[in-house]
Amino acid sequence: MKRTTMVLGATLTAVVAFAPPAVAGHGGKANSGKPDNKEQAVESNSLTANGKAAVSYGRAQLDRSQITTSTGDSDIHVYDKSYSSSWYGQTSCTDTNWWNGLCDHYDVKFNTRTMSGKSTGYWQSLGCHELGHTGSLGHRSHGSDSNDNSCMRSDIWPKNLDTHDIDAINDNV
Repeated sequence: MKRTTMVLGATLTAVVAFAPPAVAGHGGKANSGKPDNKEQAVESNSLTANGKAAVSYGRAQLDRSQITTSTGDSDIHVYDKSYSSSWYGQTSCTDTNWWNGLCDHYDVKFNTRTMSGKSTGYWQSLGCHELGHTGSLGHRSHGSDSNDNSCMRSDIWPKNLDTHDIDAINDNV
């Protein structure tokens, strides 16, 4: 029994120590990590009409990749409220899978204070952008998006994931 416990402990230590890093599928910073599977249940938590539009649009964009979204409460939790910060949206991995180090649970936050007065198109772009992070995408710049059509840009408001984004998601799931 003691030997089995030691072997199990050593195996667990090796898995944790050598788990793959959580990085984006293309350039830019992504602190959200890679999803642990291709099926992502999305829970909308008492969202405003704009927040619902953002989630719906973001899910439709993710569904263009190998990730399939559904309504549920286990993978992606989405909130919108007035946060005191100056950001528009924020995505973070709040729980990783102990076995493979991939993200098991994301929190997506839309800031209604900074998004106040923005049109539905802006909210849709925000939904695409933040849910794109749950697909392991980082931010893009003009240098990696010269035709300015990726919602993963943080300096302009395109509404869609482009083919580069879809390919990056598919390479990471």
